[in-house]
Amino acid sequence: MEGVLTALVIFLVLLFSVATLAFLYERRKRRELLNQMRRLRRELRRREPPVDRSKLLARALSLIREGIVIMDPYGRIVFTNRFARELLDIKPEDTGKFFYQAIKNFDIVSLINEAFNEKYKVWQEKKVKDRYVQIIFGSDMDEKVLLLIDLTPIKQYENLKKDFIANASHELKTPLAALKLSLEALEEECGNNPKASHFVKRALERVTFMEQLIEDFLTLSRLDSTNLTVNPQEVELLPLVREILKGLSDFIVRKQLKVKLSVPQEAAVYADEKMLYAVLKNLIDNAIKYNRDGGEIEISFREHAKEVEISVCDTGYGIPKSHLPFIFERFYRVERSRSRKLGGTGLGLSIVKLAVDKMGGKVEVETREGEGTCFRVYLPKRGV
Repeated sequence: MEGVLTALVIFLVLLFSVATLAFLYERRKRRELLNQMRRLRRELRRREPPVDRSKLLARALSLIREGIVIMDPYGRIVFTNRFARELLDIKPEDTGKFFYQAIKNFDIVSLINEAFNEKYKVWQEKKVKDRYVQIIFGSDMDEKVLLLIDLTPIKQYENLKKDFIANASHELKTPLAALKLSLEALEEECGNNPKASHFVKRALERVTFMEQLIEDFLTLSRLDSTNLTVNPQEVELLPLVREILKGLSDFIVRKQLKVKLSVPQEAAVYADEKMLYAVLKNLIDNAIKYNRDGGEIEISFREHAKEVEISVCDTGYGIPKSHLPFIFERFYRVERSRSRKLGGTGLGLSIVKLAVDKMGGKVEVETREGEGTCFRVYLPKRGV
C-alpha cells in the first residue's frame, strides 16, 4: 500500500513539473514573438518617410474658402493660403516680403497699416474683386494674422431675397388698388345694410393694412439697394413735422392725444428729405399707436456741437428691457396681438434704423415700462 502511494506522489510531482516546463516554454515563446513584432514595427517605421505636418496643415488651409495671411511681428509674410493669394494677387514667391510689397490691393494695405499695432480689428464687409469679404486683423507677440471671410454666398442670398420682396410688392400693388376701389364702391351700396357694411369695412381695413405692408416693403427695398443715392440738403424741420402730423390727425383726434412741439421755427437738418420724412413718420406713427388714450406726444429738437438731435417721446406703455435688443429687427413686435390690432407691420423701426444709418447718423431709445418711450435720432451737421 505504501508503495502505491509513493508511486502516486512521484507521478503527480512529475506531472506538475511537466506542466510547469510547458507553461514556461509557452511564455518564453510568446515573449520572443512579441519582441520580433516590435523589431518589425521599428523596421517599418524606419523605412516610412517622415510626415511633414506643416505641409499637411498648409494643404488643409488651402482647401477652405477663407483667406489667411500670416505675418511676422515686422509685417513680413510667413504663410498665405490659396484663397488669400487669389484674392490679393499674392504670388507664392512673395513669402518673406513685407505685406505692402506682396499685396496688390491698396485698400487692404491701408487697412493693415491702420490696425498694425492693434491687437484685434474687424471691418465691415468690403468688396474685393468680385467677392464680398469681411476683414479681421489679429496680432500678438509672435505673429499677425489677416483673415478674409467670404460673405459672397450670403450676400447673393440676401440680394435674391430682397429682389423677390421688391418684385412681389410691385406686382401686388396694382390688384390691391383695384380691390380697394371695388370695396369702397361696395361700401357705398351697402349703406342701408349694417351687417354687409360691417363686413365690407373689415375687408377695407385688411386691404389698407396690406397696402401699408407693401409700402414698407418697397421702402426697405429702396433703402437696401446698393444703387441708392443719398441726397442731403438743408431741410426745414417744423414744416416737415407739421405735414406728418396733418396726415395722422384723424388718429390723434381719435385717441385724444396732446402734441407738444419743441421745435424752433428756424430749425434745419442736413439730411435726405425723403429719408427724414420716412424716419419721422414711422416714429410719430408709433408714438400715436402705442400711446394711451388722452396721452401726450412731444417732438423736440436740439443742436449739439457736431450733430443735431430729434426726439419723439410718448406717454404710452413703454418697452420691456428684454425686447430692446431686437426692436429694430424686421417684423419684430413687442406684443404681437396689440400690434396686429393697431395695424402695425413690424417694419417701421427697421426703416428708421436703416434710413438713419444711410444718412450717417444713429438712433437711440430710452424707455420705462408703463411710463413711455423716447426715440432720439442724431444726424451729423453739414460738413462734419
